[in-house]
Amino acid sequence: MLQRNVSKFLKTGRRIHIAAAAALLCVIALSGYMAFDRGLRAPEESAALHRVRDVSLDDIRKTRLVAPAFVDRFDVDLSAIPADARKQAFFKVAMPLVARENDRIRAERRVVLEKPDDIPTDLYERYGVEPGDVATLKRRVDIVPASLVLAQAAVESGWGTSRFARHGNNLFGMRTYDPDAPGIVPEKASGFKVMQFDSLGHGVAAYMHNLNTHDAYSKLRHVRAAIRESGKSATGMSLTELLTGYSEIPERYGRMLRTVIRAEKLSHFDEIRLSSN
Repeated sequence: MLQRNVSKFLKTGRRIHIAAAAALLCVIALSGYMAFDRGLRAPEESAALHRVRDVSLDDIRKTRLVAPAFVDRFDVDLSAIPADARKQAFFKVAMPLVARENDRIRAERRVVLEKPDDIPTDLYERYGVEPGDVATLKRRVDIVPASLVLAQAAVESGWGTSRFARHGNNLFGMRTYDPDAPGIVPEKASGFKVMQFDSLGHGVAAYMHNLNTHDAYSKLRHVRAAIRESGKSATGMSLTELLTGYSEIPERYGRMLRTVIRAEKLSHFDEIRLSSN
């Protein structure tokens, strides 16, 4: 009886030890995964932060010129950095991407304005406009003020800390309802995914194209065009109220964006361009 009880105890103990060991291995594996998920590299070892180390926000405010220091993805968990440094790092990564895309849009707009009778068909197609409808194309082919882009990116991505920013290069929470499109399924999602991009730059370009083409932002484009017709340039602050369709909290969304723009003095960046360096 004693031998049977000892044997039973040892077998039970063995099972407990095996289960405990398995659980420990799972914890180790999960910790390793989470370390990778969170960027793996320490801030001082981040290639992304090293890439933008010489970008000076103060210089950009003075000159409106941004060095072409492009980062494809975040390889660091920005939540591990103190808040002020996190914001600085986020803007240094995002700003060159915003300037590059707006410069590309400026080049397209010059074609529309300078050669209205000789606009390439593929430009009409890119912006979803019937060939020959120059007025609509002119409203769509226009820059998005950088302060608005930066504020939305900060709000939607939690200053670059969201998993959609880290894994999907999506700073704006853009969704897709196409089951075959690449994307990340959020918790408690119903019928949609958060879009996934090859790089942060592709995500910025898709966001701007969305504002410039989607029916939900038609009023924004008309207001922007009216401001241009008056001889002025649209600012991020002037367009914040026209993005209520972007958020699930439309009554507060514009106010949130304006708060970020004011607090971070982002209006200085509205007309930024890439430097030739």
